[in-house]
Amino acid sequence: MLFESLRTIYGDFGGIGAMLKTYYQGDIREALWKARQHLFHNSDALTFFFPKPSPTNPLKRWNLYLRWMVRKDAIDRGIWDFIDKAELVMPLDTHIFKIGRCLGWTERNSPSYAAAREITHVLKQLSPDDPLKYDFFLCHKIGIGAGCTGKRTSQCEKVCLLYEI
Repeated sequence: MLFESLRTIYGDFGGIGAMLKTYYQGDIREALWKARQHLFHNSDALTFFFPKPSPTNPLKRWNLYLRWMVRKDAIDRGIWDFIDKAELVMPLDTHIFKIGRCLGWTERNSPSYAAAREITHVLKQLSPDDPLKYDFFLCHKIGIGAGCTGKRTSQCEKVCLLYEI
């Protein structure tokens, strides 16, 4: 079904980027949900890849994919120009969520789209034009590398590069 969906995307739009561009009007969630409706109508097919509309889903996979396709640097390809990198939302995985809670960037108790937006908002204060430039560092150096648990402990001072923040 995934390959059939990709064939439909390429047949109807010419590619994933062109499909999203067709539906994008400033809100990537709305574009994804319209694309989902086009591909699957009202079925529950492939929700792992194409999530159904939800106010809470943090859309981690899609936000990471968008980061790769919109930003351009040593990690990200940056081949799509119809979305401004300033409008991207942090791909909220467990590591970023724990860091966000620990540093007070979100007070939410569970990962959600609202938590992703709150964390992105804090990072926009540091880099308004490119808030996701910190994603790789935060996830890999702080979240995975330092083993952030989401709570400040005496161990944090020894291993966390952001402890003083």
